[in-house]
Amino acid sequence: MDGKLNYVYAVYQEGSFTRAAEKLYISQPSLSAMVKKAEQALGAVIFDRGPTPLELPEAGLDYFQHIYR
Repeated sequence: MDGKLNYVYAVYQEGSFTRAAEKLYISQPSLSAMVKKAEQALGAVIFDRGPTPLELPEAGLDYFQHIYR
């Protein structure tokens, strides 16, 4: 997995930016910035940051379905 994908996948697995950052041994703001860059490259929001645990909007679901193929 490339760097950005690794960060995005960790957030997906953990359902939380904070827990994913702890798992990756990086700061939460750094992780958020990396995910934001991935979202900008994709041109869509991957995570709905409102609810806890995080939810995937349609673009996020499509993103992970593409990765699994």
